[in-house]
Amino acid sequence: MITNRRGLLAGLPMFAFAQAPTVNTPSSRSLFERILSALNSIETVDTHEHIIPEADRVSQSVDFFTLAGHYAINDVISAGLAPDWSGLKQTAEASFITDRWRQFEPFWKVARFTGYGQALRIAIRDVYGFEEISLSTLPRINEAIQTNNKPGLYRRILKERARIRVAVLDDYWNAVPIRPDPEFFVLARKFDRFVTPANRDDVQALEKITGVSITSLRGLRQALQKNFEQSVSAGMVTVKTTLAYQRDLLFHEVEEAGAARNFEQMIQAQEPLPKGFRTHTKRPFRAMEDFMFHDVLRLADEHHVPVQIHTGLHAGNGNFIANSNPTLLTNLFFLYPRVNFDLFHISYPYQGELAVIAKLFPNVYADFCWAYIISPTVSRRALHEFLETIPVNKIFGFGGDYRYPELSYAHAKLARQSIARVLAEKTETNFCSEAEALEIGQMLLRDNASALFLPKSAHVGSPA
Repeated sequence: MITNRRGLLAGLPMFAFAQAPTVNTPSSRSLFERILSALNSIETVDTHEHIIPEADRVSQSVDFFTLAGHYAINDVISAGLAPDWSGLKQTAEASFITDRWRQFEPFWKVARFTGYGQALRIAIRDVYGFEEISLSTLPRINEAIQTNNKPGLYRRILKERARIRVAVLDDYWNAVPIRPDPEFFVLARKFDRFVTPANRDDVQALEKITGVSITSLRGLRQALQKNFEQSVSAGMVTVKTTLAYQRDLLFHEVEEAGAARNFEQMIQAQEPLPKGFRTHTKRPFRAMEDFMFHDVLRLADEHHVPVQIHTGLHAGNGNFIANSNPTLLTNLFFLYPRVNFDLFHISYPYQGELAVIAKLFPNVYADFCWAYIISPTVSRRALHEFLETIPVNKIFGFGGDYRYPELSYAHAKLARQSIARVLAEKTETNFCSEAEALEIGQMLLRDNASALFLPKSAHVGSPA
């Protein structure tokens, strides 16, 4: 257990961090505190992040609204803030900051209690030392964020504060695979652009990415294969898909001839696509999409790469939640028994369905990434249920799912607290012993994800 943060946080202004509390002796601490202390000592393997490269982060002007812009803003908009409010030209002038805050504040007041709001408040409090977020503190919060926005930020926050050994990085902004900084990340890659091209422009973009001429379904498959193999060479440890944002997750088996006809219709279409096509349930080129997604899974099978699938709640504001029900994927679990499927976000609000699927299928895993900032309470209930229904080696306990390390730290704190509380309650009801609870916690936070996503040489050893 780390008790002296001053040495770890050298280089950051001392006002920015709260001092660690005094650690009591084990005999004087509650069961929950003992378990939490043990979990805090574990370097977790984080199953899912979108954290931008540190060089990009420190080159940008970053403030409170930058951090609020990932997830928290969605609840503020849900509360009533105009979606285009941030379209104002940003400046450092006090009048601009005041005007922006006055638009934001009424809706933040009622959204600050959600999981997203809690994570943002934890980040501002723990990392930058401010208990209150208000117009009077905002200039000083912004100054603290910008002052600390320099090289070494990721090591101080991700390694020393969040205790993240390594995170699986979905670098969705890179069309061509780029190996991430191995100190912090291993690579997940998306191939959705090869599954859902909607017009000639999309096809030309894929040609530019891969250098493959695409005039037929065969060309599209060749381009996918090339990009997939490039990703493997760049260190890809898992495939990632977010197709549930665009369509339902039922992927039929389709004959190649039918998919090829769909491709021809797509490439030759003259009429504009229907409004809202990108998230519409009616898919004019569905046969092609289904066929190409099976092609992605065939490549994953061939290269022995697991597949992470977004299920459940969508980010942002507004979507078709039924599209992301994990039961729609069931045929794939039968068809690809050698592919390990990591189903994200506990499939909320379909966590019961996920529990059944992960119980029935050896190749299906349940992932708590994003879950604790959706709702710590829901996550605790789901963990209670999952521990009783799913073999514990198939549960991944944490994935931050953020762009900014301060927020991943906050999420990791919520995760450890939630897991510790559940394990304490399980111990108190004789579900397990305290020693077994600690073993479970280590599996949830480290060992399970390490076994699936990290090369054997990179597996995390036992804590000192």
